[in-house]
Amino acid sequence: MYKALMMSLILTLAACHSNQVRPKYDQFVMEQDLKQVSRVQQFRFTGWQPLDSDYLILLGTHRKAYLLELMSPCNDLPFAQNIALKQTSRSSLVAKFDKVLVQDQMPESCTIDKIYELTEEQHQAIASYSGGHIKATKPID
Repeated sequence: MYKALMMSLILTLAACHSNQVRPKYDQFVMEQDLKQVSRVQQFRFTGWQPLDSDYLILLGTHRKAYLLELMSPCNDLPFAQNIALKQTSRSSLVAKFDKVLVQDQMPESCTIDKIYELTEEQHQAIASYSGGHIKATKPID
C-alpha cells in the first residue's frame, strides 16, 4: 500500500512539473506592438535563439535582433544545435520566401512567415520571457 501511494505521489508531481505554462509569443507581439517588416536589408546572420517550434530570434550585425514567426511548426527547432538560412538574396532576409533550415539527422526546412524588429529592451524581455539563451554567436554555414 505504501509503495502504491508513493508511486502515485511521484507520478502526480511529475505530471504537475511537465504542465509548465508556455509563453505565448503572439501575445508578446501584440502587447509590445512589435513592428512587422517584410524585408531586412543588409542582413548578416550572427546568432540565434529558439523560442519554440513556431518562433525564434535571429541576431544580425550590430546586435540587431529580429523575432521570426514561421509559417508552420518547425518541430526540431527547440532542440537544434545548428541552423542555417536559405535566403533568396545574399544580403537581405525576406518574409514568405526565405527559410530556416534545421540541420539535424532529418533536416527540416521552415518558411519564415513574419519578421518583427526588436529593440534592445524587447530583445531582453523576450529572452527572459522564454528563459533561453543565444545558441550561436557567429554565422553557421
